Amino acid sequence: MFRNLQIKTLCGLLLFLILFASQNVQAGVFSDIKLWVSEQANIRQHSKAITAEVKTLYRERKSIQRFAEGACSLVKVYQSIRNKNLKSNFPQLLEIARSISQVVSEFKNLAPKAEAMYKKAKPSMTYFSELADQTQTIQTAKKKIIVKTFSENRLMSLAGANGWNRVFDTVKENPINLFKWGRLSDEYKLGKIEGQYPLKCAQIAFEASGFYFAAKESMQDLLGIQNEIKGIIGGDLNAILNMGNTVNKIQNSGNSIESIGELAEEGTNKLSMRMTELVKLQEDYVAANKIYNQKYNKNENSGASAPGAVTASPARTTPSSSSSTSSSSSSSGAYAPNSRAPRPVTTTSNVPAVSLQQAMANYQKSYEAYIKIAQAGTASQTEVNAAIEKLAIARKQVEQAKASER
Repeated sequence: MFRNLQIKTLCGLLLFLILFASQNVQAGVFSDIKLWVSEQANIRQHSKAITAEVKTLYRERKSIQRFAEGACSLVKVYQSIRNKNLKSNFPQLLEIARSISQVVSEFKNLAPKAEAMYKKAKPSMTYFSELADQTQTIQTAKKKIIVKTFSENRLMSLAGANGWNRVFDTVKENPINLFKWGRLSDEYKLGKIEGQYPLKCAQIAFEASGFYFAAKESMQDLLGIQNEIKGIIGGDLNAILNMGNTVNKIQNSGNSIESIGELAEEGTNKLSMRMTELVKLQEDYVAANKIYNQKYNKNENSGASAPGAVTASPARTTPSSSSSTSSSSSSSGAYAPNSRAPRPVTTTSNVPAVSLQQAMANYQKSYEAYIKIAQAGTASQTEVNAAIEKLAIARKQVEQAKASER
């Protein structure tokens, strides 16, 4: 009994020293660790949901870009003719009508998908909003929209809590790991990277939904005159005869048009930046996970689980153990890391060279095949590994093709 007490005391002291030796310790880190440990089940559930919806958002990026480009074009057309007499200049009226029609069409294509995504993600967004520490104000022509978000400090603090959770699990799994400083450091680093992923997804969901609802509010004026515009473009006599009223409505919609342009540009830039950050997180995770596996999973024959919720319980093999680890089969994210099971070592040497166009086509095909497998959730580990392998080869082809064109 006394020996057990000594071990527990030593364990607590060492972890305490490790915690304060970390360069990233901030005020409230203990409460964040306690929160992360006690909320593991909820975080796992909501991480799965939020990453799945951000994956959907990523797939719709081309539609978002088309809407943004249409909105910016509409603003330019409106600004060039807003002080002119459209009633006596039918060609210019047709130009603004076509621009409005394009924006409305793109919005109608995007809106149902955005609404469905928001509806599915809302419970998880509500959950993560309780962990967020900042608000962001999005200004429209008619009102302000305020959304919750994470500051960088808060996000990193919570992600670090996931790192400490891995450290604690490692010690509980095998008390001898308590004396392996390098192992504990590696567990923390890997856990912190994987912990950032669902939080970054939540940050994206907060901001994207805010911009969407702001744009939706500003779109109402244009949606209200869509039928009249269709009539003018289509040559409907009644619509043309009633053109004066339509022109007045267009001119009265000036604030909304300019707001849509501003929101589309700002929102698209912000989304692009966040998605770039997300991809960078994925790349950092892959690199860290590779190093981790090389150190501690050298005898592993099992491959990585499908990318999924990043808070699943770890499946580890200690350096002294010869037993194989179990793997998780969650498939909640398009590229969400799951360090709880080792990733396969992908061989991309001797990749055949192809043109950039062919390489991009191969990458798209491999990516779609991987997504299909990840979403199904019924694929065997061998099938998942094969899909990841093909995706890695396709990406290598793209890199080689780009390098050869420089």
